[in-house]
Amino acid sequence: MRRSGSVHGAGDESSQFVPADVRGTPLITLLTAVFGVLLSALMLYLMRRDHLQISHGLGWTLAILISSLLGFAPSLFDTIAVGIGVSYAPILGIALAIAALVIKALLTDIEISKLKTREQRLIQKVALLESEIQNVTGRPPIDD
Repeated sequence: MRRSGSVHGAGDESSQFVPADVRGTPLITLLTAVFGVLLSALMLYLMRRDHLQISHGLGWTLAILISSLLGFAPSLFDTIAVGIGVSYAPILGIALAIAALVIKALLTDIEISKLKTREQRLIQKVALLESEIQNVTGRPPIDD
């Protein structure tokens, strides 16, 4: 028999409610802040060990620091959203994340295009040098 006012196990002794707040701070805020700080530390480590170029690392670090800032001060994000006329603040974050991913994909494509052009020019230079070596020494070119 269902009691009135009992919704989704409310009042049921066997169901345990896990609070979303830890000392007044929402869990998602803490997770975002910790995630941003850890990723910032990882980026700095990768840049120091030369596993990540500084030009790439600065962009990632900036994105991660913004994420950390929003984790530590979510009301700032809400204020920005209201200031630019966005009625639902979380959608602003989603839109900014999509924009950042599109920009990152574009920059990656530009870099790949530059590298392919450079590779093609190097292949042509090697072919010219092999031809010149063959003319001077009379030896056939080295085949791989």
